[in-house]
Amino acid sequence: MPKLKGLRRQGFLRVLIYEFFSAGGMDDNGDLSVLGFSMLNAVLSDFMEIPGLEISTILHPRVKDLMVQVPYAEGVHIAWSEEGTGTWLEQYEARLEECDTVLVIAPETDGLSARLIGAAEGKGKQVLGSSAKAVALVGDKAETIKLLASQGLPVPSTATLTHPLPPHWQTRIIEGFPMPMVLKPVSGAGGQGVMVIKDSARLDLAVKQFKGVSGPAPFLVQEYISGEAVSVSCFVTAGQVLTLSLNRQHIAEDEELYFQGITIPYQHPQAQEALDIAKGACQAVDGLSGFVGVDLVLGQTGPVIMEINSRVSVAYVALREVVKRNLAQDLWLTCMEQRLPAPLEISGTYTYRVG
Repeated sequence: MPKLKGLRRQGFLRVLIYEFFSAGGMDDNGDLSVLGFSMLNAVLSDFMEIPGLEISTILHPRVKDLMVQVPYAEGVHIAWSEEGTGTWLEQYEARLEECDTVLVIAPETDGLSARLIGAAEGKGKQVLGSSAKAVALVGDKAETIKLLASQGLPVPSTATLTHPLPPHWQTRIIEGFPMPMVLKPVSGAGGQGVMVIKDSARLDLAVKQFKGVSGPAPFLVQEYISGEAVSVSCFVTAGQVLTLSLNRQHIAEDEELYFQGITIPYQHPQAQEALDIAKGACQAVDGLSGFVGVDLVLGQTGPVIMEINSRVSVAYVALREVVKRNLAQDLWLTCMEQRLPAPLEISGTYTYRVG
């Protein structure tokens, strides 16, 4: 792959901002490309305002029409994936050679995010985010639930099943988890593959679907927590946590859950309790750093943790619309200097809708 010309200026740090879908890491998927580019655009816009940085990224031609509309386009060094050789991973690794630090935005599915961060760590690059080990841990929903439960934090009752299934598995599940219950992949993002099971016939069908999709990979059975889906956005560094906002998640619920957007901020009687629990969840994971989200359900007995997202998400896109500060500058302070910024002042509300 040809090198980016004129990339480095004397005294400037080279920052690679890599968003998996915008870079063409997956075959053509218009919705995911737009969603990914919205996160990339928000981060690039903010990083371009930080002096002393040279910003580069990798883009697939399908997002070219989106990129030409942004005002900072000419200031970003772009490597077009169609002009390179090798796989998307080889193209990413080639760009790592030309940067000093990297910010990765990628789903946790099948260890993808941890793999990308691990490649950067292997080349001695500073990562603006969590360690590969921490990302791998929170990317495994079973291990995350186990860790959080060991710390006394509220999590749903959970069991892990692996194919081939044990004898009488249906009876064991139904006895342990009253309907409705939830089935979900051990790794995943954006609610993908999360199923709400309301009867035994649907349970049989759902388990067969998991076997067809993931083969021998395990999946989770969880109690269904009735309540409001929320997330807490945080900055995290060296065990320190600054909670930024409580966010309402818009989830369409049928036989599967579909993430439809987010509203920031969200006022709720359990808000402070949710913020405190999210802080405890972040402190429980060694190596967690940068912009982190904790998903919870505000149920009848209080907030219950669903999972931890160790990366920039659409919450970043919405949050930057209701604060006057540059979130990228706060992220830089958090990761590069291991110092938390001052608490945010939020003004107004903003809703990000998927699609």
